[in-house]
Formats: sequence, C-alpha cells, structure tokens
Amino acid sequence: MKKYASQYDMMTKQGVESLILRLGIPTTISMFITSLYNMADSYFVGQINTSASGATGVVLGLMAILQAMGFMFGHGTGSIISRKLGQKDVKSASNYSSTGFYISLIAGAVILTFGLLFLEPLVTVLGSTPTILPYAKTYAACILCAAPIMVSSCVLNNILRYEGRALFAMIGLTSGGIINIFLDALFMQKLGMGIFGAGLATAISQHIS
Repeated sequence: MKKYASQYDMMTKQGVESLILRLGIPTTISMFITSLYNMADSYFVGQINTSASGATGVVLGLMAILQAMGFMFGHGTGSIISRKLGQKDVKSASNYSSTGFYISLIAGAVILTFGLLFLEPLVTVLGSTPTILPYAKTYAACILCAAPIMVSSCVLNNILRYEGRALFAMIGLTSGGIINIFLDALFMQKLGMGIFGAGLATAISQHIS
C-alpha cells in the first residue's frame, strides 16, 4: 500500500510538465524500439536475397495489425484503470487489468488460428508476390505463433504507462529489441537458419519482452 500511496501522490501532486517528461521520454523510446524489431529483421534478411527482404516488408503489415489490436485493448483498459486508480478503487483497476490482458490473449489466439489456416491468402492480401510468397509464409507463420504474446504485451505495456510506470514498459520493450538483434545474428549468420531464423528470433524476443 505504501508503494501505491507514493505512486498516487506522484500522479496527482507532481507538476504536469515534469510528469510529461517522466512518462513521455520512456514512451518515446518504447515506440522506437517497437519499430526496431522489423528493422533488425530486414537488415539480416536483406543479406539473403531481395525476395526474402520483400517478405519482411509484407509481414510488417501483419505486425501492425497485431500492434493495433494490442493498442486498442491497451488504451481502452488503461483509460479505465487510470480513472479507477484516481478514485483509489484499486480492486476494480486490478479486475479491469486482468480482463484486458486475458481478452487480448484470446484475440491474439484467434488471429493465430485463422492466420495459420489462411496463411497463403493472408500474405497475398498483404502484398506478397509469387517470388516472395515462400519467404513471406515462413516469416508470417513465426509471427503468428507469437501473436497472443504480441497483442497481450502491448496491453501490459499500455497499462504500465497509464499507471505512471512507463519506465518499466520501456525496460521490457528495450530488452526484447536487444535480444532480437542478437538472436537474428545467431540464428541467421551463425546457424544459417535463413528467414525462419529471423521469424523465430522475433517470436522468442517478444515472449521474453
């Protein structure tokens, strides 16, 4: 309760200008790291061939859909949580937090299921050509397997920001981004796993994050 009281005092009594800096800077860094996942994959995959490089651009649309789903649940849940915490109704805030997390996990699982069932039409709609298709299917399958975690991770990160703990959200995302780069180098350059290695690296780093 002491931790909650100090957090409540910070969010209600600290000046708006200093709060914006305290919460805005970690959030900005977090948003940058989010885009780093695909950038890192694009760099390493680009060393295979142009078709493999094109696959990362195609699947970027899928990752954007997953992030959008996560932001939808995250901002909705976070908005309610912040108001409940402002009212000192911690129990309701906790219930909304759990609900948002589990709904996002289910939504991610639904995307995973239908995405794998209709994998080829999905990547085709996203812009894949016949030459890019084999690479896009492999990479997209890895990203889809991480879909529940990617969506729920977005929710958790947004909830942390709405609670005034943007630094913890930044640490989680940054650690995942750094791990993704190292795993890309390991799987693709050392183990020769190709674009599957890039997708696997992203899936693992998302889980760790």
